[in-house]
Formats: sequence, structure tokens, C-alpha cells
Amino acid sequence: MSLSGTGRFGVPQTTNWGIGSAPWYCPEVVDSENDSNNGSLKIHNTLTGRKDVFVPMMGRTVRWYTCGPTVYDSSHVGHARTYLSLDIMRRIMTDYFRYNVIYQVNITDIDDKIILRARQNLLIDNLKKEYKNNDEDAKLRELIETAITEATDDAVSKQQKLETDLASATESRSKTELEGLLEQHQLKRSNLDKAIGDIHNIYSSTDKATTDNLI
Repeated sequence: MSLSGTGRFGVPQTTNWGIGSAPWYCPEVVDSENDSNNGSLKIHNTLTGRKDVFVPMMGRTVRWYTCGPTVYDSSHVGHARTYLSLDIMRRIMTDYFRYNVIYQVNITDIDDKIILRARQNLLIDNLKKEYKNNDEDAKLRELIETAITEATDDAVSKQQKLETDLASATESRSKTELEGLLEQHQLKRSNLDKAIGDIHNIYSSTDKATTDNLI
């Protein structure tokens, strides 16, 4: 079965991916599958840069698989957004466009983020055991400052590279992707700066309970 609807294609069309990119073969639309009673769903096609008619593989039946949350930390509003936004789209497809949607959402339980968080938790537990006395606070602070310096240098380097790549980008798609990555990185940089400020505020406290919050 074809991955492009009916398996019958129209004439090839150029795409926005630049020189040497493959053409887009638009699948033929069967009137019985996109009749006036059900309406015609159009989706933004990143290959052509326009809205093209959505052509399912099996008539009015749509099989939809999507990634769900990666459960490496406590639940947050982003998890709710995943379920809510995708469910709204599913309901529009079923209730308005009358598609028969078979929908499956995944939950990722093995992932680099999960492995990284487990390793971070182990390292933090080891630090708490090693630096549990007040007379070792100086060593701990030195270790933290080293980590702050490395994290800051890495953040600056990544931002400079993104800005350089964005300045040299010529295709609209590449520019859009790089702008999004740069915006995400700037948010992460802002969070890093806030975390560093919080750490330095803890430094100024003489409360042992507060000092423990460093780790």
C-alpha cells in the first residue's frame, strides 16, 4: 500500500528544499474520499510551502501514531498540552471532517533524557555523601563554580554557532528552523542565568539548611 494515499500521483512539483532536492508528487484525490458532505482537509506541506489536500491511505480511515511524553521527571503542563492539543486535532478530524481516526499515542520510558537524569540523580546523591560537613563547603563551591563556568562557556558557544548559521542561511525553511532553535536556546540560557543567580544567593546564606540546597 502506498504511503501517499491512493497510490496514483500527479505531475511532479518543485519543493522548497533547494537545489538537488526531490520533487513532490502530489497524490490524486478521489472524489468519493473527499466529497462535499465531509469537506476537504488541507494541511501545510513543508515540501511545497503551501496547503495541500490531505489524502489518507485507506479512504476515510486515518491511522495516526504520535509520540507522547518522555517521563524522565515530574509531570508538568507540557504533558497536558501534548494530550490536549493532539486530541483537539483528532476530534476536528472525526467530528467535522468525518474521518475514521485510529489514534495511538506513545509514552517513552527509555530515552537519553531518562538515562541522563538517572545519572544526574546518582551524582547528586554521591555529592551529598561526600560533602556533608560544613568544613567541606569550600570544596563543594569550587566544584560548583567549575561546573557553572563550563555550562556558561558551552551555552555561549552554542548560541554563537546558531547565530552564525542563521546569518549564512539562504533558504526560508532553514532560516525558520534556526530561528526556532535560537529562540529555544535563548530560553535555556535565561533559565541557566537564573539558576546561577539562585546559587549565588544561596552562597550568601549562613543557614546550613539553605547551604544544603546547593546540591
